[in-house]
Amino acid sequence: MISMETVEEREGEKEIILFPRKLSVAIVAALFLESHQQTVGKFLLAEVPEIMPQLPCDYPTHIQCWTDWFDRDDPSGTGDWETFSRLYRENPGKICPKPQDIEATTLSGLSVAAAGEEIFKNDATSGFICRNRDQPRRKRCSDYRVRFSCHPPFCGGGVCWTDWFDRDNPSGTGDWEHLINLRKENPGKICDYPLYIEVVTTDTMTPAISTGENFYIFNPTQGFVCRKTDQKSGECRDYKVRFGCPCRRPAEPCGILSVAIVATLFLESHQQIVELPCDYATHIQCWTDWFDRDDPTVTGDWETFSDLYNENPGKICPKPQAIEATTLSGLSVAAAKEEIFKNRDQPKRKRCSDYRVRFSCHPPFCGGGVCWTDWFDRDNPDGTGDWEHLSLLRRENPGKICKYPLYIEVVTTDTMTPAISTGENFQFFNPTQGFFCLMKDQKSGECRDYKVRFGCPCKN
Repeated sequence: MISMETVEEREGEKEIILFPRKLSVAIVAALFLESHQQTVGKFLLAEVPEIMPQLPCDYPTHIQCWTDWFDRDDPSGTGDWETFSRLYRENPGKICPKPQDIEATTLSGLSVAAAGEEIFKNDATSGFICRNRDQPRRKRCSDYRVRFSCHPPFCGGGVCWTDWFDRDNPSGTGDWEHLINLRKENPGKICDYPLYIEVVTTDTMTPAISTGENFYIFNPTQGFVCRKTDQKSGECRDYKVRFGCPCRRPAEPCGILSVAIVATLFLESHQQIVELPCDYATHIQCWTDWFDRDDPTVTGDWETFSDLYNENPGKICPKPQAIEATTLSGLSVAAAKEEIFKNRDQPKRKRCSDYRVRFSCHPPFCGGGVCWTDWFDRDNPDGTGDWEHLSLLRRENPGKICKYPLYIEVVTTDTMTPAISTGENFQFFNPTQGFFCLMKDQKSGECRDYKVRFGCPCKN
């Protein structure tokens, strides 16, 4: 199925580049290798069959960042042609398939506006084109470079994540995961200038932004604070945090899938688990589908991760954060009151119940899939703030938002900066109410302009 066609025009000729919506293994592999004859361990890429694995839906893009700079052309011919189609093809694995934005500057650092030249194309779909024939007095275009707004793992230089930290419990005034205290208590474990912050509950790995609670501080420069006085219930959940830092070895972008990993995700053979350079961004934690591969008729019920991972390619992430098990009738492990290991561990020769399990992962491994709405920007911060209220968005966009959103994403309208990375404080930030930024809550007295979208269960 073809979903996008890019036409590149160059001096009277047209080149049509087709981008398939669903990546085949061969295409994914092509992103990372220059030749089909490279091997990972004993796995030869030439052996990869042409199959079309169906990803549940789009990757989440909580984190927006800039790629490295690219300069593929110079203006010595007809102009400077930094087209997306060619840059994407010539730089496998370094540019996301659908960038949100593009930035262009001259090699000397001048912006397009400062250079003052006539630009033929300058958008994330086409790329950047400056044609010599469009310039006055036979002037030649400057030599430009471009970069694209993408998400990890396409960040220029890479983003590497710290360990999780949980320095406080919400037994006093709240949960205070303040960066300055975390640095003091964990010397050398957090970089000087974190780029991002992730916050989840300690028990279920639920993203903080999906809990419905209000946060006093939530940004990578200060850390995270949940105060009980800000909650309707008078209580905060217990949270843990980690920080995204620039990778020390930027030559290898963080989180780029190796061919072996691709094979592991989508093929039933050549099952190898290969370490990633650093972890994926996992702002969104969710549960996979339930799995029940065994029954307790012999030695017990063996729902082992290695077997489930190999038998369900592409459905379980390589490094789950947690596991949940229940009997097929829905009883929790505690309620079933069984000794968990084997049949022989049960009293009075009792047989284990039949269990099912699921794992805490991140998209695209969410059970049933998570599909994202369009972006919405119903308000500007020129009054009391920016009010992207779910009830109002539903009223103004009938039929475009599901009844029970699972997740919410909020970014600035100008630079696609995640709201949680702006340093501003938010009155509401959850998928059941929407998003409010009040000017009175900001030190500057101003809110940036935000847009939101919602993650819904996929219909198909």
